[in-house]
Amino acid sequence: MFSHFNKRSAITGQFSASYDYIVIGGGSSGCVIANRLSEDPNVTVLLLEAGPSHESRSDVKVPAQVVNLHNDTKIDWSYKSVKQETSRFACPGQVATIPRGKILGGSSSINFMVYIRGCKGDYDTWQKLGAQGWDFDSVLPYFIKSENNTKPEFQKDPVHGVGGPITISDPSFTTPVIDSFIKAGVELGYSECDINSGVKTGFGLGQLAVKNGQRQSTANGYLTPSVMKRKNLAIGVKCLVKKIVFEGKKAVGVEFLRNGQNWKLSCKREIILSGGVIGSAQILLLSGVGPAEDLEKLNIPVVADLPVGRNMQNHSAITMTSLTKDLRGCTLNKKNATKISTIMKYLTSGKGVIASSGYLASGFVNVTDNADQLPWPDLQIHLFGYSIVGDKFYYNTLAIDKSKHFPLFIDNTMGEDQEGFTLVPVLLHPKSRGTVKLRSTDPTEDPDIDPNYFGDPQDLTDMAKGLKYSHKLLKTQPLRSHIKEILRYDIKSEHEYDSIEYWKDVMRTYGIDCFHPVGTCKMGAADDPSAVVDPQLRIRGLEGIRVADASIMPCIVSGNTNAACVMIGEKAADHIKGKI
Repeated sequence: MFSHFNKRSAITGQFSASYDYIVIGGGSSGCVIANRLSEDPNVTVLLLEAGPSHESRSDVKVPAQVVNLHNDTKIDWSYKSVKQETSRFACPGQVATIPRGKILGGSSSINFMVYIRGCKGDYDTWQKLGAQGWDFDSVLPYFIKSENNTKPEFQKDPVHGVGGPITISDPSFTTPVIDSFIKAGVELGYSECDINSGVKTGFGLGQLAVKNGQRQSTANGYLTPSVMKRKNLAIGVKCLVKKIVFEGKKAVGVEFLRNGQNWKLSCKREIILSGGVIGSAQILLLSGVGPAEDLEKLNIPVVADLPVGRNMQNHSAITMTSLTKDLRGCTLNKKNATKISTIMKYLTSGKGVIASSGYLASGFVNVTDNADQLPWPDLQIHLFGYSIVGDKFYYNTLAIDKSKHFPLFIDNTMGEDQEGFTLVPVLLHPKSRGTVKLRSTDPTEDPDIDPNYFGDPQDLTDMAKGLKYSHKLLKTQPLRSHIKEILRYDIKSEHEYDSIEYWKDVMRTYGIDCFHPVGTCKMGAADDPSAVVDPQLRIRGLEGIRVADASIMPCIVSGNTNAACVMIGEKAADHIKGKI
């Protein structure tokens, strides 16, 4: 009866003076790495996370709560960009919000749980750019290793995994629009396919990181109760890393702040930086690793002159909502989600709209000039089971100025009980590049983040082509049969509706991004001056330190980035262990 006194949790506020491995950032990659390294009982592993434990927030587990998690500063970094010169016209100061998870599981604890790997051409291109050993055939085993797919036909498919830490499942509620969406893609010349098989283009049912109606973050999947009992694993939450300590060119320790107390711990083997595209860049810059010119302006001693904070990329997007005339109870909205029958269905079976973020399916297409010559699709179109998402999403998450932009749509009150669906066209491979730079040497001050949306004007043109194509999709017979009205943004444009110039005006004003920033610690060949890390994820010219998260992507993948971050964590662990 005293067994509860013997329960051990890796989460602690007391730390040893040194560890074999220190993993900075308990996010989508960091949780994976901490698990895999601590499989060896002969090494000690410390995982440091700036936010709280994932177990401290029950709402994080409920998929339909996703919109309410963003801009909650207890679990979201809630970064803000600098003024965007060519976008975000509907936001005060033309500033974009940038949600990033600040909780065990990182952004996998606050994202929409969409499971998209990207296509074969993404990873083959990484290898061509100098990331040897990161082609599709080399990374596929790590996708498979991480996956526990519950779809019966996928369980027999060699490109999918069974028994991995992250459970992947089909959407928990259905609507006739799913089948119509896929048929619409077929009508326009694309095939129905498994969108996670490495294919370049096609339409197919989506999958989510959801298990028995609950979110499957990397904290849930990789920091299980049995893992948390490992005596060689320690996890510090609410630990803000101030800098990495170097002796010459070797990383030897970490300084961090917890509950007002400063800690300085040493590392015997390696430090693995998994703080994310913004966090990893900021920590390296504070530690003297970055562009020398920028560091010297802040009187930070230069350890390594490398392009940290450059090469930032993201996916631009927008919501295109249609109201339906023939569907009832098939929409994730407030009315349907709060029905007693819906709540009981969720509590008893883990099914229904509450067990979903709203994501249902995706199509991958090519719409730009010479797109057939590209190794990847240039447009992704998500299907979501939302109509009007709600004020919180538009005016809090996206930070649109409600005083000037309510309602968003012509002749629509934005009532949250409307039945419908939403397409989200996404520009997959922007040419624009952004930056992350320090404002000061204070680790508690957010860096200057400039995503530089549409900095290259071709991106705006390509995005407009994507909107025009998505509108064409809505006009196909399969989707048109459901639609009562395609909502139009309330925007003053001199251009004809559904023209390229009209859609450019819409994107400049109401365009958003998918919260998929990558690339600030670019991976490349060891002699590539534009790279920060080599293909083994070691920082060029330094010892005892690697980076493993979305920041290492040389170019962004064709789809949601979380699955790729989990893969990066799995592959990084094998590099560190010397298995590859």
